[in-house]
Amino acid sequence: MTDKAIFNRRYTSYTPGSTPVWLVNGAGVTTSPATTLTFTAGDILIQGEVVYVSGTYVLPATAATGTDPAQWNAIGITAEAAATSADVTVILDDVAVISSSNLIHESSLTPGQYYYLANDAGKLTSSAAPSGISVSGGYAASTVLGLALSASELHVEVQSPVTLT
Repeated sequence: MTDKAIFNRRYTSYTPGSTPVWLVNGAGVTTSPATTLTFTAGDILIQGEVVYVSGTYVLPATAATGTDPAQWNAIGITAEAAATSADVTVILDDVAVISSSNLIHESSLTPGQYYYLANDAGKLTSSAAPSGISVSGGYAASTVLGLALSASELHVEVQSPVTLT
Protein backbone atom coordinates (compact mmCIF):
# COMPACT_ATOMS: atom_id res chain seq x y z
CA MET A 1 0.00 0.00 0.00
CA THR A 2 1.04 3.59 -0.42
CA ASP A 3 1.18 6.41 2.12
CA LYS A 4 -1.57 8.99 2.04
CA ALA A 5 -2.82 12.19 3.65
CA ILE A 6 -6.42 12.88 4.66
CA PHE A 7 -7.79 15.86 6.59
CA ASN A 8 -4.31 17.31 7.15
CA ARG A 9 -3.13 14.14 8.91
CA ARG A 10 -0.42 11.88 7.51
CA TYR A 11 -0.96 8.13 7.43
CA THR A 12 1.69 5.48 6.77
CA SER A 13 0.77 1.99 5.65
CA TYR A 14 2.06 -0.94 7.69
CA THR A 15 1.30 -4.63 7.25
CA PRO A 16 2.06 -6.80 10.28
CA GLY A 17 1.59 -10.34 9.03
CA SER A 18 -1.33 -10.19 6.58
CA THR A 19 -3.41 -7.40 8.14
CA PRO A 20 -2.96 -3.93 6.54
CA VAL A 21 -3.16 -1.03 8.99
CA TRP A 22 -2.52 2.71 8.81
CA LEU A 23 -0.33 4.49 11.33
CA VAL A 24 -1.42 8.05 12.06
CA ASN A 25 1.60 10.34 11.64
CA GLY A 26 3.72 7.21 11.64
CA ALA A 27 7.39 6.93 10.84
CA GLY A 28 8.63 6.67 7.29
CA VAL A 29 8.21 8.70 4.16
CA THR A 30 4.72 10.11 3.71
CA THR A 31 2.96 12.35 1.25
CA SER A 32 2.45 15.55 3.25
CA PRO A 33 -0.77 17.50 2.81
CA ALA A 34 -0.57 21.10 1.66
CA THR A 35 0.12 23.46 4.56
CA THR A 36 -0.66 26.56 2.46
CA LEU A 37 -2.84 27.33 -0.55
CA THR A 38 -3.09 30.36 -2.82
CA PHE A 39 -6.48 32.07 -3.21
CA THR A 40 -7.82 35.31 -4.67
CA ALA A 41 -8.42 38.06 -2.10
CA GLY A 42 -12.04 39.24 -2.10
CA ASP A 43 -11.13 42.30 -0.03
CA ILE A 44 -8.03 44.17 1.14
CA LEU A 45 -6.32 41.72 3.52
CA ILE A 46 -3.50 42.26 6.00
CA GLN A 47 -0.88 39.68 6.91
CA GLY A 48 -2.19 37.45 9.73
CA GLU A 49 -5.87 37.92 8.94
CA VAL A 50 -8.29 35.02 9.56
CA VAL A 51 -10.19 34.19 6.36
CA TYR A 52 -13.01 32.02 5.02
CA VAL A 53 -13.81 31.02 1.42
CA SER A 54 -16.77 32.47 -0.49
CA GLY A 55 -17.00 31.25 -4.06
CA THR A 56 -13.49 31.73 -5.46
CA TYR A 57 -12.44 34.41 -2.94
CA VAL A 58 -11.12 34.54 0.62
CA LEU A 59 -12.61 37.18 2.91
CA PRO A 60 -12.17 38.13 6.58
CA ALA A 61 -13.94 35.60 8.82
CA THR A 62 -15.98 36.56 11.89
CA ALA A 63 -17.78 34.74 14.70
CA ALA A 64 -20.19 37.64 15.30
CA THR A 65 -23.91 37.23 15.79
CA GLY A 66 -26.06 38.49 12.93
CA THR A 67 -23.59 37.41 10.25
CA ASP A 68 -23.90 34.71 7.61
CA PRO A 69 -22.89 31.39 9.27
CA ALA A 70 -20.48 30.78 6.37
CA GLN A 71 -18.28 33.49 7.87
CA TRP A 72 -17.73 31.34 10.99
CA ASN A 73 -15.96 28.69 8.84
CA ALA A 74 -12.41 29.98 8.93
CA ILE A 75 -9.97 28.05 6.77
CA GLY A 76 -6.70 29.67 7.78
CA ILE A 77 -4.59 32.79 8.22
CA THR A 78 -3.05 34.96 5.51
CA ALA A 79 0.72 34.70 5.10
CA GLU A 80 0.99 38.19 3.56
CA ALA A 81 -1.05 41.28 2.82
CA ALA A 82 -3.03 41.40 -0.42
CA ALA A 83 -5.06 43.88 -2.42
CA THR A 84 -8.56 43.02 -3.62
CA SER A 85 -8.41 40.49 -6.50
CA ALA A 86 -4.71 39.74 -5.88
CA ASP A 87 -3.36 36.29 -5.07
CA VAL A 88 -2.84 35.62 -1.36
CA THR A 89 -1.23 32.65 0.38
CA VAL A 90 -3.31 31.23 3.23
CA ILE A 91 -1.71 29.12 5.97
CA LEU A 92 -3.93 26.08 6.58
CA ASP A 93 -1.82 23.99 8.95
CA ASP A 94 1.52 25.52 9.85
CA VAL A 95 2.97 28.38 11.88
CA ALA A 96 1.56 31.87 11.19
CA VAL A 97 3.00 35.18 12.34
CA ILE A 98 0.44 37.19 14.32
CA SER A 99 0.86 40.87 15.25
CA SER A 100 -1.08 43.16 17.57
CA SER A 101 -3.18 44.34 14.60
CA ASN A 102 -4.56 40.78 14.31
CA LEU A 103 -5.69 40.56 17.94
CA ILE A 104 -8.46 42.06 20.03
CA HIS A 105 -7.96 42.83 23.74
CA GLU A 106 -4.24 41.90 23.55
CA SER A 107 -1.03 43.28 22.09
CA SER A 108 0.66 39.87 21.66
CA LEU A 109 -0.09 36.17 21.85
CA THR A 110 0.24 34.32 25.15
CA PRO A 111 2.35 31.16 24.60
CA GLY A 112 0.40 27.99 25.38
CA GLN A 113 -2.97 29.74 24.96
CA TYR A 114 -5.57 28.64 22.41
CA TYR A 115 -6.91 31.36 20.13
CA TYR A 116 -10.36 31.66 18.60
CA LEU A 117 -12.06 33.54 15.78
CA ALA A 118 -13.12 36.96 17.12
CA ASN A 119 -16.33 38.86 16.49
CA ASP A 120 -14.19 41.53 14.76
CA ALA A 121 -13.72 40.45 11.12
CA GLY A 122 -10.38 38.77 10.46
CA LYS A 123 -9.15 38.94 14.06
CA LEU A 124 -8.25 36.46 16.80
CA THR A 125 -9.08 36.39 20.51
CA SER A 126 -7.93 34.24 23.40
CA SER A 127 -10.38 32.43 25.64
CA ALA A 128 -9.24 34.81 28.39
CA ALA A 129 -10.24 37.92 26.42
CA PRO A 130 -12.27 40.41 28.51
CA SER A 131 -15.35 40.01 26.32
CA GLY A 132 -15.11 36.23 26.54
CA ILE A 133 -16.67 33.94 24.01
CA SER A 134 -20.34 33.90 24.89
CA VAL A 135 -23.70 34.62 23.34
CA SER A 136 -23.94 37.81 25.41
CA GLY A 137 -20.56 38.98 24.09
CA GLY A 138 -21.84 39.15 20.52
CA TYR A 139 -20.54 35.73 19.46
CA ALA A 140 -22.63 33.29 17.44
CA ALA A 141 -19.91 30.66 17.13
CA SER A 142 -16.70 29.47 18.72
CA THR A 143 -14.02 28.52 16.19
CA VAL A 144 -10.63 27.32 17.46
CA LEU A 145 -7.82 28.67 15.25
CA GLY A 146 -4.73 27.29 16.92
CA LEU A 147 -2.23 27.34 19.78
CA ALA A 148 0.23 30.18 20.47
CA LEU A 149 3.84 29.00 20.33
CA SER A 150 5.35 32.40 21.17
CA ALA A 151 4.30 36.04 21.51
CA SER A 152 4.04 36.28 17.71
CA GLU A 153 3.64 32.73 16.35
CA LEU A 154 0.44 30.67 16.20
CA HIS A 155 0.37 27.01 15.20
CA VAL A 156 -2.68 27.06 12.92
CA GLU A 157 -5.07 24.15 13.57
CA VAL A 158 -8.50 25.42 12.49
CA GLN A 159 -11.41 23.41 13.84
CA SER A 160 -15.06 23.40 12.86
CA PRO A 161 -17.16 26.14 14.48
CA VAL A 162 -19.37 25.35 17.45
CA THR A 163 -22.66 27.26 17.21
CA LEU A 164 -23.43 29.19 20.40
CA THR A 165 -26.85 30.60 19.55
